[in-house]
Amino acid sequence: MSVQRIENYETGIRACCMAETPLLTAAERIAGLDVNALAVLDRTGAVTGILTDHDIIRQLVRSEGRLEDVSVGACMSAPAITCEVDTSLREALKLMGRNRIRHLVVTRGDAFVRIFALKDLLEKIHQDDALEAEILRELAMGRSVPGA
Repeated sequence: MSVQRIENYETGIRACCMAETPLLTAAERIAGLDVNALAVLDRTGAVTGILTDHDIIRQLVRSEGRLEDVSVGACMSAPAITCEVDTSLREALKLMGRNRIRHLVVTRGDAFVRIFALKDLLEKIHQDDALEAEILRELAMGRSVPGA
C-alpha cells in the first residue's frame, strides 16, 4: 500500500505556499486548514522546502514577535524531505523516522502532490491489521527502528 492512499487528501493538496508568501499569510493558511505544515513550492510547482509550525515559532522568537516583513523563504526548512506517490507506507514511516520529521511531502517527479503528517500515516497503517502487525514486528526486532 502506497502513501497515495492516505486520507485527508483534499487538505494535503491545498497545504502549500510559495517562498515569497508573507509568513503571517502562511500561518493563517496553516490555521485555516487545521494542519501543522505547508509545502513550499516554486513557480513551476516543484518543492523547495517545508514550513512547519516549529519554523514559525522559531522565527517568532528570533524576530521578537515582529513577523510583518518576514517571508516564508526566510524561515522554511530546506530542502524538504520528500517521497514519491508510489512509496510504500512502510518506507515512508522509515523515512520519517530516519529524518526525525512529522510531515512528509509527496511528489510525482519534481511536482508537489500533497503533504501528510505522521499521524495520518499511522492511522492508515492501523487500518490494515496485517501491515500494522508486520511493522510492529519489525520495530520489535529492531529492523526498522525510527531514527535508525
